[in-house]
Amino acid sequence: MANNQADDDLEHRLVAWAAAEQQGLRVEKEHELCGVLTASLKPVRQLPSKAKLTGRFLLAFAACAAGLMATLDKAGFHMMTAAQMTGMAVILAGGGVLFSVSLVGRMVPGSRSALPFWMLLVTSGLAVSGGMALLFPWRASHVVVSEGWPCAVMELAIAVPAAAIFWSLARRGALFASAGLGAALTGLAVFLALTAVQFQCMYPQAPHVLVWHGGMAVLLIALGAAIGRAMELRLP
Repeated sequence: MANNQADDDLEHRLVAWAAAEQQGLRVEKEHELCGVLTASLKPVRQLPSKAKLTGRFLLAFAACAAGLMATLDKAGFHMMTAAQMTGMAVILAGGGVLFSVSLVGRMVPGSRSALPFWMLLVTSGLAVSGGMALLFPWRASHVVVSEGWPCAVMELAIAVPAAAIFWSLARRGALFASAGLGAALTGLAVFLALTAVQFQCMYPQAPHVLVWHGGMAVLLIALGAAIGRAMELRLP
């Protein structure tokens, strides 16, 4: 009976000792893991507020637009009426604001967008196409291609470096590749390009601006969305 009692005591002690050893190893591993994780952390700069980030994009948008319009031919100013210039300026500036806000929302982790991105695309697209269709006369030109392709090429030449500029500003945040991010970047760059091209174009006619200005804008935004989607699919 005494031997059985001694065996039971020994067994309990062995179990308690094994549990203590496992607990000690667990605590040691936890400390080691915490040390590794702490060493891998790097200090980051705190992001400014959304208002300040949006202001930076708008400032870059305005500065680039002003510089381009001062450099390019100003035929559009002489060909358009005051109503056409005012209407397109309001529409294009409004698009710049909306795309800037959307892009800033993608820079801040956990940020909730006030406007779904598909609604942003629809709203901006309808505003631009509607403005072009209502503000400009429907006088079709006899030489559509020869008049249109220079505007399309200029829009492309402006939008590509503009997207790079806005990307350099946006990458300071926590960005995740997606079709929405690609479309937001190219959308902001396209509205900048539209602003410059519209105010130097010497063909203020609805068919021209809808096909060559608006058509190129749609293609560029779609291309940006496709690139963003492709980058997202490549991520592990």
